[in-house]
Amino acid sequence: MIMSSPLLFLTVTSSVAASRFTLSEIPVPRQAENECICSIVIPDSFPSQMIDFAEDALRNLTQLVQEEMEKIIPIIQNITSYNDAVNNMTNAILDIETNGIKDEADYLKTTNEIGKLANASDFLVTLLNETDDVIENILNQVNNVSSVVWQLESFDKNGVLVTHREMAALRKQLAECEDAITNLNFGVPAVGRLTHEYGKCDQKEMVNISKPFIVKLNWRGFSYKYGAWGKDFAINNKNPDMYWVAPLNTDERLMETYRLYNTYKDLLLYKNQIEKSLSQFVGFSWNYMNCGQGSGGILYNGSFYYNCHNSRNLCKLDIVTNNFKRKTMEGAAFNNWFSYMGVRWQDFDFAGDEKGLWVVYSTENSKGKITIAQLDPENLDTIKKWETALYKTNITNTFMICGVLYALKRQTAHKETIFYTYDTNTGKEGTLNIALEKLSDTPQSVSYNPNDHKIYMYNDGYLVTYDVIFKPRPMTT
Repeated sequence: MIMSSPLLFLTVTSSVAASRFTLSEIPVPRQAENECICSIVIPDSFPSQMIDFAEDALRNLTQLVQEEMEKIIPIIQNITSYNDAVNNMTNAILDIETNGIKDEADYLKTTNEIGKLANASDFLVTLLNETDDVIENILNQVNNVSSVVWQLESFDKNGVLVTHREMAALRKQLAECEDAITNLNFGVPAVGRLTHEYGKCDQKEMVNISKPFIVKLNWRGFSYKYGAWGKDFAINNKNPDMYWVAPLNTDERLMETYRLYNTYKDLLLYKNQIEKSLSQFVGFSWNYMNCGQGSGGILYNGSFYYNCHNSRNLCKLDIVTNNFKRKTMEGAAFNNWFSYMGVRWQDFDFAGDEKGLWVVYSTENSKGKITIAQLDPENLDTIKKWETALYKTNITNTFMICGVLYALKRQTAHKETIFYTYDTNTGKEGTLNIALEKLSDTPQSVSYNPNDHKIYMYNDGYLVTYDVIFKPRPMTT
């Protein structure tokens, strides 16, 4: 069960970077123009019930050990007395063996002492058996507590990693917020220039890309490193404010479930979500035929488009009616034959831009070179396709803008380079050199949305966005 997360509001004075800040559980009114107010979602997922269990078990164990210690002291005293009696009896027996029995009284005394030793031995055996049972009980409880402590240690290790990354993301967001306040020209186009309209290809030329904006960790958690997310990528789509998140299972292959959020606030707060499963329980086993494979899926005009599991088929799923369509891409390589470098199972990578719906893949005949296909969103038929000279396994991901393919390659653990283009409008290849910072090592999915000029990246489990910066177009006179 996903618990609701508390929302804190952080107020930072921008005159000195993060020199003064306050935390509040309610929105804080702005006191001055040089203050940033940012919302922070703190996941309420720490297993406090496990801490309570461990503390109760510790108290019980402490009491049991103290009680057993009180029992052990007289046992030790009895053993000492029994040992002395055995030594005395041993000496008496040796004397009898050497000198013989003196009289009947001596004989009766010896047999009486032997009887006492036998009774003492039986008594000690009974005490020790009872102690063994209690000790076994204590050991079982110790093992239970050890298991809980081990789980808490594992949780704490993962929690620290997540917290460090969340703090790094927060610092970047605060820096951008401060820049927006102190820079009077922030977001203002140059004089005599016009910005590009959303959804139109008015001589768009990408010249740069913003720093990453880390939205949050995916809803399934830190272990779900593969997946995809974003908004609807179709122009004039049915749900312009809807967000979707589709983490793959931990096998880094199967897309079995996804969530829809009607607003950005719902996405941030993990609330009002609609969760759907693509697997079906048929007979006595699960059927994954309608599930997805890899991180290349997108939402386009109210339908999910993705690679059908364990096949070279393309799948289309209407998120409202659940109507399902399937189309085979003849000759396409599949099942992790030609995926991106460092990303498994992404044989098909869908994209939606100003020109329509696309899929990037490789064929068996091309031996890994990228093929770009423009698709009919209604029936998944291929309208036209282009073969490039770029090998898919040599790059880390791609995205489409106005019918132009942009390809990325890895530079470092925190930097990619957009280095290659293929323009389907002209059939020409090109090169460029635009740096793209990243939070973590592997960009599992990268998609451009023409409705807001943003790139949506799923980066080792984190949901990240970038603003695409186009060359301003001159004003017409």
